[in-house]
Amino acid sequence: MPFVTTPSLTSPPPVPERPAVPGGMDSAERIMVTAALAGDDEAFETVIRTYSRRVYVVAYAMVQDVSEAEDIVQETFLKAHHQRAKLREPEKFPAWLLTVTRNAARDRLRRRRPQAEPEAFDTMADHRAATPGSALEKEEHQAHLRRALATLPEEHRTALTLRYLEGLDYRAIETTMGLSNGALRGILGRALGTLRRMPGLERNSL
Repeated sequence: MPFVTTPSLTSPPPVPERPAVPGGMDSAERIMVTAALAGDDEAFETVIRTYSRRVYVVAYAMVQDVSEAEDIVQETFLKAHHQRAKLREPEKFPAWLLTVTRNAARDRLRRRRPQAEPEAFDTMADHRAATPGSALEKEEHQAHLRRALATLPEEHRTALTLRYLEGLDYRAIETTMGLSNGALRGILGRALGTLRRMPGLERNSL
C-alpha cells in the first residue's frame, strides 16, 4: 500500500452543493471504489487521495493532535487495504472508513493518562465574532467556541467538522457518515441550536 500523505488542517473554500444521487455516491466514485476493493492498486491510490483529508479531519476533531491524527490516517487505510476483499458494497465504504477512523481515535483517547482537554476546531474561523481590528476579542470568542464544541456529542461534532471545517457538501457528508439527507440536516440543526443556546454563543455570533 502506498504511503498516505495527509493534507494540512486548514479551512478550504466552501464546496458548491451538488444534487443528491441515489445511494449517495456518483457513478465515477462507485467505479473507483469498486475497482479498489477488487484489488486494483491504482484505484486504491485514488481512494486514498479522495478520502485521506476527510479521514484526517475526523481523526483530528477527536484526538486534537496532528501527529496522532496522521497516525490514525495511516492505520485506517492500512486496515482498509488488508480488508478490502471483504468489503462487497462500495456505497458503504465511506461510512465504514469513518467508523474505522472513529474507533482508532477512541482507542487512542482511552490510552491517554490523563486525557487531554479537548481543543478541537482551532482553525474554524468566525469572521463575525469581532469587529475588524479587535483581534483579542475574536481570539477569546474562538476559544469559547472550541470549548463549547468539545461538549457536543461525537456525531454532532463530526458533522459540524465535515461541513464547516472540511467544507464538504451535504451529499458527501451523508455518504461518509451513512446518513440520510434529513438525518444529517437534523443533526446539524440540533448541534447549531445547542451552541446558540450557550452563553456567549447566541445566534448573531455563529
